[in-house]
Amino acid sequence: MTNAIFFDFFATLIFWTQPLHITIRKIADRYQLHLDWSVYDEAQAILTEAYEASKPTNDIRDTIFRQLDACCTFLRKLGVREHVEQIAWEVLQYEHALFSRNNATLYEDVLPTLNQLQQMDLKMGIISNWDTPLHAMVEELGLTPYFEVVVASHDQRVRSAKPDAAIFEYALNAVGVSAEEAVHVGDSFEADIMGAHTAGIRAILLDREGTQTGRWGETIQNLHALPNLLNVKRDLM
Repeated sequence: MTNAIFFDFFATLIFWTQPLHITIRKIADRYQLHLDWSVYDEAQAILTEAYEASKPTNDIRDTIFRQLDACCTFLRKLGVREHVEQIAWEVLQYEHALFSRNNATLYEDVLPTLNQLQQMDLKMGIISNWDTPLHAMVEELGLTPYFEVVVASHDQRVRSAKPDAAIFEYALNAVGVSAEEAVHVGDSFEADIMGAHTAGIRAILLDREGTQTGRWGETIQNLHALPNLLNVKRDLM
């Protein structure tokens, strides 16, 4: 029987309201910059690579400065020559989790779904590969009353990142359930689905964009479908 449900955080519960290219255009206008937009995709790949290379279990300070350096390289690729580091810090205020709480927005299906799940008397938690403290953002978004545990991979008590089984085991112990009693929902096939499956947890793939059709047996396109899916399984137990 399902007694607990865990959620990934980014792209499952929240998204950044302002996309990177809009942030760059605003900053370019403010600094009267003439950027080479023809290389934007190539430049953005520099940032993506830096974010992916930074393990969420690394030291927070080291991670931030590595990403700052990557942001400077990204800006220089676009043609920025002056005040590069200052502008990079401005970009990170929108793009890095430590500074960008005002840019975080809940998907419209999050609160209605959490309210339904709460009425089903399920224990709930967050399991996230997140390289900064996460509780403050969860609180600011009004999510704290729903979750018994918020597990972030940066936490020195955890020191594990999805798809490693250890981060899932930490969450299971925190809410006092077995793997067989738990469900994990997330958008990443490798981190969320394979990670939870390896840990013995039932995994549900959230495919909001419809880009992972047929990849996993239990797949939903929005969280509204989740309570009914869990109820059906409960009724069969």
